[in-house]
Amino acid sequence: MDRHFDYLPDSIKALPRDKRGYPVPYFASEINGEADFVHADPAKFRAALKENRCWICGGHLGKLKTFVLGPMCCITRTTSEPPCHRECAEFAVKACPFLTKPLAKRDENEGVNPGGIMIKRNPGVAALWGTMSYTVFHANGILFEVGDPVALTFWRESRPATREEVQDSITSGSPALAEMAVAEGPEAVTELMRTVAEFRINVFDKFLPEEKQHGA
Repeated sequence: MDRHFDYLPDSIKALPRDKRGYPVPYFASEINGEADFVHADPAKFRAALKENRCWICGGHLGKLKTFVLGPMCCITRTTSEPPCHRECAEFAVKACPFLTKPLAKRDENEGVNPGGIMIKRNPGVAALWGTMSYTVFHANGILFEVGDPVALTFWRESRPATREEVQDSITSGSPALAEMAVAEGPEAVTELMRTVAEFRINVFDKFLPEEKQHGA
């Protein structure tokens, strides 16, 4: 987090600060007495699940759970990170270097091994997927399947993303999803086609409708 903000949610203000003055997120591990923003603490991960805590501030969550997802995770509706408060998630997409800088690289040595198979790229766009429900399942680790969105926004470089920017990210990431489906077999390909169509109709077009041309 390399910039100062005029407004911080109370949940973020309450967090401890590192020696630079940056808020230390709940999930951060500690290495040699200093907060490590890159490596998630496995104990915090377990506590977040068991105690219904926000992944960013550590406070208890209400009915609305907000997941920070890349566009490919929006299509599959799966992620390896626990949910957050809405305001904490919005702070993250405005402050986290990986989420605000499309060329930033993901660290190869995460403190918590993510479940499933990760697409190792920076999608350039992040979604704040607000839902009232989710389920936890195991697939090479713990994963979350998010429920239908009741609130959804897309972000790029600390600002709301345009429909075109989201589409560009989907286009660039789709070949990796297709390759994995092909490797799994015909049933996986059919399922991917279904989820892509469902995402297009019930998510993308619903929350990012095309702008009507003047005079149309």
